[in-house]
Amino acid sequence: MQHGKHLATFLVAMVGLALLVSLIHPHDLMTWFLEVAPIFIATPILFFTRQRFPLTPMLMVLIAIHALILILGGHYTYAEVPLGDWMRGWFGFERNHYDRIGYFAQGFVPAMVAREILLRVTTLCSGRMVAFLCVCIALAISASYELIEMAVA
Repeated sequence: MQHGKHLATFLVAMVGLALLVSLIHPHDLMTWFLEVAPIFIATPILFFTRQRFPLTPMLMVLIAIHALILILGGHYTYAEVPLGDWMRGWFGFERNHYDRIGYFAQGFVPAMVAREILLRVTTLCSGRMVAFLCVCIALAISASYELIEMAVA
């Protein structure tokens, strides 16, 4: 358990530092805030539930990676992230596809969180029903996020 605590501390520090650095001359401050808002929502939830519902190391890392993807997209805006430009050159894309990395994380990470919750707090065992519910939860979260994004735009 001690290793998990050290990992969590390291990941929180890394994401916190990335947040601070991304706040230095972001492309657009409102865009930055909207893109990183899920971090400000999830962090208190994870903090207050950490004793009762400790996360696996894999899930902690996935959540941190997702946060870093959001932070990078918020700093540059998704259409301007340099990694997307490098991908465009490497793969011959016509546009910056960094948003696809964000969409993948937006689906995969919540599905993994849902899986861990379902397996730990329900009588469901790993299988088709868990997979189906994880996909449903990930789709619901993504759809909600898109509706909020549309309302703000």
